[in-house]
Amino acid sequence: MKSVSSFVVLVAVFGGAHGFAPAKLASGGTRGVALDGGRATSVGGALSAWSNPFSREPEPGPVPVEVDPVPGPLDAKNAIAAAVWIGLVTWAFNFAPGSLGSDADAALVQRLISQPVPRPEEINELWFAVWNSFAVVPAVLAALAAPTGRGQRLPASPFLWGSAAFGYFSLGPYFATRTVRVGPLRRSDLGWASRNVFESRAFGIVVAAIALSIPVTSDLLVPGFDFGAKAAEYADMFASSRFVSVASADIAIMSALASVLVSEDCKLRGWEDRSTALLAGTLLLPVLGPCLYLAARPSLEE
Repeated sequence: MKSVSSFVVLVAVFGGAHGFAPAKLASGGTRGVALDGGRATSVGGALSAWSNPFSREPEPGPVPVEVDPVPGPLDAKNAIAAAVWIGLVTWAFNFAPGSLGSDADAALVQRLISQPVPRPEEINELWFAVWNSFAVVPAVLAALAAPTGRGQRLPASPFLWGSAAFGYFSLGPYFATRTVRVGPLRRSDLGWASRNVFESRAFGIVVAAIALSIPVTSDLLVPGFDFGAKAAEYADMFASSRFVSVASADIAIMSALASVLVSEDCKLRGWEDRSTALLAGTLLLPVLGPCLYLAARPSLEE
């Protein structure tokens, strides 16, 4: 009895520091070993009496953090876009042929708006084709530029929407500050319009169909069409009308921009080896070329 009493006293005094005593848990509980039918089990913790005391649980790996893109430094493309915009604005308001706000231009605009189709008899066929191209090219530019509009210095939407009415006059400031994206692009990175409208193959087919219809609705394919005479007539309109000359220059600039964006878009979709050829091809086939690209380009990965 005396030895038992001594053992109880020793346990009471030194038990908290004993090598086999259960360790204190952070929550105030203890981790220990109990006997269940002669079998050792863990009490208050996952570590059993028979586990390796030197083993360590693997630490969790780093959790990937998605970082929003940020604007890069301004480069030569930004300088060219700014110079073209400044040149267009300066030329349109100061040096373009014709008179700014003339009655003849106002009457021409009113006629085109009041009768979009069929072509009015007095409207030159080539000019009517240029005018109808404004229904296609801004939509193509939106489909090519909107997917990389995230993380730019300026929001893309107002400038892309504005191009439907004001052409490159609206687009210039955006492209003068825009950063070209070269990294991989996923469908999940896109906004609602890009993901559900512009990335749809049906959208490319529709704009390509509209572009293909322009020569028909403009009467360029009618039997006996005299291209030389109509081209001379269009040149006279360009030399006398501020509206015709500025609109013609505007659609030419936007068509060239569409070709550059096609080349950039190729590199985001694994078509790096085709970017130069498609740049040249869409330059040689303006309006229709970029539309056909939208109908055929590969889809982005999720």
